[in-house]
Amino acid sequence: MKKSRIHFPPIGMRIIKSALGVLICFVIYILRGKQGTPFYSALAVLWCIQNRTNNTIGNALQRTIGTFIGASYGLLYILLRQSIPILNDDLIHYFIISAALIPIIYTTVILKQKKASYFSCVVFLSIVVNHLMDENPYVFVANRTLDTLIGIILGIVLNVGYMWKMHNESNTQKSPVLKGREEGSCL
Repeated sequence: MKKSRIHFPPIGMRIIKSALGVLICFVIYILRGKQGTPFYSALAVLWCIQNRTNNTIGNALQRTIGTFIGASYGLLYILLRQSIPILNDDLIHYFIISAALIPIIYTTVILKQKKASYFSCVVFLSIVVNHLMDENPYVFVANRTLDTLIGIILGIVLNVGYMWKMHNESNTQKSPVLKGREEGSCL
């Protein structure tokens, strides 16, 4: 009777970069005097860290565009709700929030950024559902945007930096003969 062994793959660099990125988000939060919400930075860094650099850039672009669209609509809704008292009714409030997803998603279609629609909706909903009644919702909108951008930038830096390091290491470890052949020399 054979005993089967469970094989555990090694912990990869994507896992390490993810944990490091989240830690850096918390450190930046502390350095900012605990302004904002590090949760949003952590989500963004986790989304942007990928196994390939081109995936990182694409995801970062989607997340950035989605953040600006969602934050813009969120701020617009805050301004409308403060100006129009009937919007304080729960049923009307939730109806308008749901209906607002139509122009939000449509904006991503018009801008030819359909992949950003999810993030646009998430940012909008996080503003108008969870933080509408904050003491200063304008500060929340600004911090929400900044927190996400911090995570996006960290994800890009961690991923691109690691990929660049790996590229340089792989080029320096090759023999001059093999390196020359890859570069098109006649060796």
